[in-house]
Amino acid sequence: ANFPKNGEGRTYHVFTKDGEVANRVVTVGAHHRAKMISSFLDDVKHVGSDRGFETYTGTLRGTPVSVIATGMGLPMVDMMVREVNACCEGKMLFLRLGTCGTPSSKVPIGTVTVNNRCVLITRMYNAFHKEGSNGESKQIGNYYSVSDPIPADKDLTDNLVKELKKRITKYPVTPGLGATCDSFYGSQGRIDPWFQDHNDRLIDELMEKEPEAVTLEMETGHLLHLAKTAKNSKIRAGGCAIVLAQRKSNAFLSKDETYFMEREAAIAVLEALITTPLSADDETVAEPLDVTTQMKLYDVMKRKQKNKAQALSMFAYAAAGFTAVTTAIVGYRVWNSKRATWF
Repeated sequence: ANFPKNGEGRTYHVFTKDGEVANRVVTVGAHHRAKMISSFLDDVKHVGSDRGFETYTGTLRGTPVSVIATGMGLPMVDMMVREVNACCEGKMLFLRLGTCGTPSSKVPIGTVTVNNRCVLITRMYNAFHKEGSNGESKQIGNYYSVSDPIPADKDLTDNLVKELKKRITKYPVTPGLGATCDSFYGSQGRIDPWFQDHNDRLIDELMEKEPEAVTLEMETGHLLHLAKTAKNSKIRAGGCAIVLAQRKSNAFLSKDETYFMEREAAIAVLEALITTPLSADDETVAEPLDVTTQMKLYDVMKRKQKNKAQALSMFAYAAAGFTAVTTAIVGYRVWNSKRATWF
């Protein structure tokens, strides 16, 4: 089938159907991040799929929002955007919140990079499989191609930068060019002794060609590409990423700091998304909050989430204790009823 759906009208991979996805979408790679972001929404409905996609749809201050975990890589983003678009009428906004490495020595770990444009780095397969007369691979030109930059939506990106700077004070917020790669290893310049990737100078050559590059990741560029190729300008997109790894110094952000930054950046992404109009006559757009009001609102949300988690934890302990006591009582009764035959 050209665009397969099942008997219920659900898409083949994301498994959503008409009416289950909002016109505003936060997309992430990790499932735990999607679940965390969805905790800020009201009246959340969840749709899972056996292809690795998780979709949460609810409202924030009355504005419908979907949060979708895709996993990693270009094909997953491609399936998500196309299938979600098929389930949603009207204009759409996509904002990606990811994590990344940085090829720039000027960008410290913890930085939130905002991709105002992206290039795509792809492996040139023919370069690896042309054989000379001796049967060995011979180099023909470059082994990796770098596309021209693809721009993000300016209004959405400007609003995202504003909301990130409003929320995040501990680390820099840095707009710049993103490099979206078709793999985690070869196309990002990681040296693997078991494969001939011909990529030992890839990062240096990237920085020579694109000195403003601030990220290496695997999704945002394709999201921007799909937005630009969507018919009738239906889709506008942007993205940001938290720098976990400094590729030059090998510094890495700690787990606790990563969790903190994911939450703070998530709040900014949500606020940017719901305060950016879908169109000139959009009635679902929310009013921007000043810093003080925003802090108070989300601090209340955090306390509610913490209290809920503690309540669930106490319930789980109580349930475990009840099960243990019940098992002990049943075991004693069985033992007591049969001990006459044992002794």
